[in-house]
Amino acid sequence: MNAPRLLPVALLVLAACDPGPDDTDPLDTPIVSNPAFDVTTPTTIPYDDYATYTITGVDDRQAYRITLVHADYVSAGGDGSGTFQDNDANGAADPGASEAVALITNVNGGDWIPGYKTVPGVSDDPANPTGIWPEGGQITLQITGIGSGTIYPVVYHNGGASTFLEVGADGTPIETYAVGGSLTVEGPDPVGPVISPDSPQSVAVDGYYDYTISGLSDTQAYRITLVHADNLTTGPDQTGTFIDEDANGAADAGPSENVASITQVNGADVPPAKTVPAGTDDPASPTGVFPVGGQITVRLTGVGEGTVYPVAYYNGGASTFLEIDTAGSPIETYAVGGSFSVTP
Repeated sequence: MNAPRLLPVALLVLAACDPGPDDTDPLDTPIVSNPAFDVTTPTTIPYDDYATYTITGVDDRQAYRITLVHADYVSAGGDGSGTFQDNDANGAADPGASEAVALITNVNGGDWIPGYKTVPGVSDDPANPTGIWPEGGQITLQITGIGSGTIYPVVYHNGGASTFLEVGADGTPIETYAVGGSLTVEGPDPVGPVISPDSPQSVAVDGYYDYTISGLSDTQAYRITLVHADNLTTGPDQTGTFIDEDANGAADAGPSENVASITQVNGADVPPAKTVPAGTDDPASPTGVFPVGGQITVRLTGVGEGTVYPVAYYNGGASTFLEIDTAGSPIETYAVGGSFSVTP
């Protein structure tokens, strides 16, 4: 579905040079970047529908990044401007759990993609980012609704120290950017992930128990990791607060591999691991575990005495790990299953 086209806003000059009278190199000309969304007013779609945005005023010689920011994390001015939250004070805008509301599923009319909150992936080398290249001075996006809520699409030229949108102390971006009109998704929230059982389980060494993660979308890849009980305080409704001892914004799983391993996924044996798939996946193209019929089954096998918790989450942030805020609460869609204890 297409929203009405509006006029571009907010001229932003990225760089300029002064070619001499004999300079005929077409690349040695001023690059003026004036990114603007055609949709600057609120748009509402039903769950599982999509909206199309066009970004104009961009230069075909320059790569851009697009990310979806949850409405709770940005104050949009309605004219392409915005003020962003930076809760971890790392100089980068926090997108929040926008992946629970909507995902980017098509860029520039190409092949359908599984759905990302940021394109391209945040693991790019800032010195040589791949970016999204405009075609004919514009970029088109298809954004598909995943669950109830509101997000804002944001485009920016990655010209700073990281691939994130960098902001000043007041939350104002210090890179060339534009904020599009809000996208509100109406309809039922996905019920998952929900992990069953959510009650404590106990086995002996080499014993096992099968957990089922349900309420999932078959088109989204998920990750499952085992977190040591010392690193997690569980809360109601399969929530939890995690430890981040190295202050890198990701939950520390602790030595859970000494207690249990994941040995089977969706009925197929896998090499024993504390996380599936491995945490070294590229966030731009994570392999993940895809549900079958809306669910994933994992088998936990006892290794040594202790207790762990299975945690399932959708990898939509800056790394393949479960990302958390400074209070230890996840900022990605997740669920904590019942404890898995191994007795001697």
